[in-house]
Amino acid sequence: MQIQRIQSVYLFFAAIVMAVFTFLPVIGLTTAKGVETLGALEVCGITTPMLLLLCLDVLIVVLLFITLFKFRNLSFQMILCKVNILLIVSLLLSLAITAFMDREQAEVSICWTIALPFVAMVLVLLAHKGISHDKKLLSSSDRLR
Repeated sequence: MQIQRIQSVYLFFAAIVMAVFTFLPVIGLTTAKGVETLGALEVCGITTPMLLLLCLDVLIVVLLFITLFKFRNLSFQMILCKVNILLIVSLLLSLAITAFMDREQAEVSICWTIALPFVAMVLVLLAHKGISHDKKLLSSSDRLR
């Protein structure tokens, strides 16, 4: 099987990036008790899990794979890309709110993994651009017939 659409590659890599994001800590909190990290899942007892982050992340990954396999319906695929971008923004907002709320109780440090949702958002935007290009190409070929 050969992948002929670059937007499928973009969507696949965005899903992989968000799946990796699930297992990595995002926010570090330094309190009098010690250092605590927050993430989507508890990995080897190191990270304190956040249920909202886990739910949003799993929803994004599943929706990215659904978007990937809806290649026959370009309009629906474009809508799903926009929904994915909205969900990634809401994930980032929930992280920002969590970091802001915990700032009063502890010293907050943001880990490098905060860049992963931004990378996924750029990949989804590139996929959306490719899908719209394919849709324009198909509509122009329909006019010629």
